[in-house]
This record gives sequence, structure tokens and C-alpha cells, in this order.
Amino acid sequence: MEAQGREASVQPSSGVHMSRPLFISGLVMATLVGVFIGMVLASGAGNPGEAPPAKDATAWLPPETAEPSEPAPSEEGTDGPADEPAGAMETPDAPPGEPPVDSNAGPAANDRVHGGEVKSGKPVISSLTAIGLSAGEAQLVINALDGIFDFRRAQPGQRFEVEFDEAHRVRRFRYHASKTEIYTVERTGDALKGRKITVATQTKQRTFGGTITTSLFGTLQDLGARPALAAMVADILSRQVDFLKAQRPGDTFRVVVEEESLNGEILGYGAVLALEYKGAKAGRMRLFRFQEKGSDATYYDEKLVSIPRSALTIPLYYTSMTSPFGVRMHPVLKVRKMHTGVDFSASPGTPVWSCAEGQVTFAGNKGANGNLVSIRHESGLMSHYAHLQRIEPGIRSGVNVKRRQVIGYVGSTGRSTGPHLHWGITQNGKPIDPLKYRIIPGKKVAAAQRGALQSVVSRLGGVLDGIHIEPPKGELAVVPDNDEPMSDY
Repeated sequence: MEAQGREASVQPSSGVHMSRPLFISGLVMATLVGVFIGMVLASGAGNPGEAPPAKDATAWLPPETAEPSEPAPSEEGTDGPADEPAGAMETPDAPPGEPPVDSNAGPAANDRVHGGEVKSGKPVISSLTAIGLSAGEAQLVINALDGIFDFRRAQPGQRFEVEFDEAHRVRRFRYHASKTEIYTVERTGDALKGRKITVATQTKQRTFGGTITTSLFGTLQDLGARPALAAMVADILSRQVDFLKAQRPGDTFRVVVEEESLNGEILGYGAVLALEYKGAKAGRMRLFRFQEKGSDATYYDEKLVSIPRSALTIPLYYTSMTSPFGVRMHPVLKVRKMHTGVDFSASPGTPVWSCAEGQVTFAGNKGANGNLVSIRHESGLMSHYAHLQRIEPGIRSGVNVKRRQVIGYVGSTGRSTGPHLHWGITQNGKPIDPLKYRIIPGKKVAAAQRGALQSVVSRLGGVLDGIHIEPPKGELAVVPDNDEPMSDY
């Protein structure tokens, strides 16, 4: 006790005097503090008062490309990889006529180039602010493209890049609406100016010829054609004859179409330039695309007469007509019942457009019809589009729509056995067959254009003659010889 009392009564003097236990405790505490400070310094906290450095661009890249390197030269007008992760930083390639984005300015400049993509269900402005733009700067970028690009057309997955200057203002912005359609915004002083860049593609003639076994769609697919081509050919033929009912296994076809590509990658098809169809019920026909001055392009036969056409346009690119207008066995109710429209099978999400100019009278869910849009046209005509997956934003009662304006997308809502569009037409309240409504007869080409059209017919007729008809692959389907349509084409 006495020793403890003496130890407790010791007072500090000009020197440092303390007991051995206190000395050891102090040494341990100092060691722990030192270790903690060392760990903080080793973690790269930097100098006191400085924020952590911004993440280097290479940190967003896959591990195998993490080492910084000089960007490889790219072909003019091409885009970067489509499978980059959202938010990845990149130095975009320059489209034709546009200088590259500081490709030789070093890592500091590359850190100012950020990329992202449009997210589903979110406004574009939120996708822009997610990569570092302020709400004000994002709005200025959108304003710079006003009248050039409508961001309401933006689709999920579309990519964009923004380059910031030293003051973290937008220096350049690029938006990839497609591989061939790019929109840019550039800073000039304090102003941002937008413009559209169309990337040049390569177009060539492609030919197909074959014998239908079960369907036009399937046969073209076997020949390596994309599904869109069958829809385009059927759309043209259905204006000339009742192609949906006249088609039969064993019929043959030849097609000349424009094929569009970019750096060797096929993007899709342009116009069908010429086609031939020969069938037991359809007969033989050859059609040639030609555009008179001041008119839209249409198709003419070998006699230089335009093909008859309906006053209504078929409202989608479809893969088959599964049920025509008339009495049928209902696929769900299993009773014979009047079918007051035409059913077209198509992939879910296929765009559906208005068959003519008019005003929307209903847009919403309606029982067995599922999601339904109804449009009033002239002459007491009404059109109805049922079982839609979804209705296009902005399509509501009272809105005026144009011919071929998208109003919704193919689905299987309501009383439906699969994705399709039910297209119905009524005139003064009475259902009529959409495919037989007001056929406009063909007419001869104007005398001044006769020579030009004859030249097209002669040239493309020779191309058709040279297309080999591939023999049928497999046995021909058996179809009753009546007016019922084939189950698919």
C-alpha cells in the first residue's frame, strides 16, 4: 500500500519520470497509433485536404485491356463495340467529317470522356446525369438537338458519350440512335450546337429464288434471308392478288432486293426492286418498282400498268395471316362464330400502325380485346387493333394520327392463344373485310415516263431471268384446294 501511495504521489518535473507499467502502456498505445497512420497512408489517401483521385478510364475496362495504350486507328464512320458495359468510359471514334476526341492528349484527357446508355423506364436526362452532367448541362445538350432529334424517340440500350473540358463543361456529346444515325453536340465558346451525322453504308443488289414447301416465310429463311424480306414481298403481292389465299406449296418466286451493309455487316434490306411469283392459283406475275416524278414509288407490271392497291394499308409487317374475315371455329370458345376482322401473326413487340389517317376514339384495355386502339376515319369508317402488347405513348382518345403512324405493338392480351394482331374494320357500324375495302385500280405510267420504266423492266427482267430456282427442301405441304389461307407463309 505504501509503495502504491508513493507511486501515485509522483509529480512531473523538468524530466520525464514515470513508473515502468505506465511507460509500457504508453509505448503500446504509440505503436498502435503508428500502425493505424501507416495503414491510412498506404491506402493512398493522398495529401491532407485533397479528395481521392477520380477513377482512371482504364479501371472501367475489362481486365485484359486494363493497361493504357494508344488507341488503334479506326475506319472512318464506324462505331465502337456494341457490348460495352453501361457507364464505360471510352474515346469514341470520329464519324466522317468529325475530328477525333483528343486521342493523343494523354490519360488526363481520356478521363474526361464518359459513356453510358439509355435505361429502360427512365427519362434520358437521368441517364445523362448518371455519367456526370448536371441537370442544367443535360438540359442544354437536349436543347441543342431540338428540332434535330426528338429524345422521346430514345430507345433503351442506345449509347452516348460526353467529353468534358477542363472546367467540367460539355465539350462534345455524341448520341448513337443507330449504327448509321449519330447526333452530335459541340461547344463553340459558351454555346452548344447540335447536328446529325449519317454514316455512309454500302448497298448492293441481292437475289433470292426458291420453291415454297410450307410457306414463303420458311422458304426464304432456308435461303438465308431475314424474316423482314418475307413480310415485304407479301405486302407487295397482297396488293396485286388475294395472295394470302392464292398461295400454294409448289409455287415459285424470284426476288431482287437492295441489301444494306456497313463494313461487311448486313444491316437490313432497302426496297424490293423486282419480283416474280408463279403459282397454280395465283398465276404468273412480274412486278417492278418505279417512281414517277412527283409521286411515291409503286410497282408496275410488264405492261407498264401500276398494280391495284387498297385505300387502306395493312397495319404491320406480319409473318402469317392466321384467320381471315368470315365464319370460323373460334380457337378459344370452340364454337363456330363470325370473325369480324383479320388476324395476323407476328413476333411480340412488332410495331402496329394506323391503316389510314384518322382520330383515336379509344385506347386502353377492353375485356376480351385486351389492349385495344380504335380510330375513326372518313366515310364512316372505323378501324380496330386488338390484343396489343402495349399502346404507343401519346396515343389516347381525341389524338389525330397519320397513315402508317405507329399506335402500338403486337401482343397477346385479352382472349388470345398467342401473339397476333386482330385488325377489324367497320363502315357505319357494320363489319367489313379489311382486305376487300375499296381497291384502287392500277393506271398506265405517264407517257413522258414510259421510256424510263420500260428500261427498268428490261434491265430487272433480265436479272429475274438469271435467278436460279432452288428445288424444294423436303416434301410439299398438303393444302385443301379451297379458299382457306395457308396456316403460315
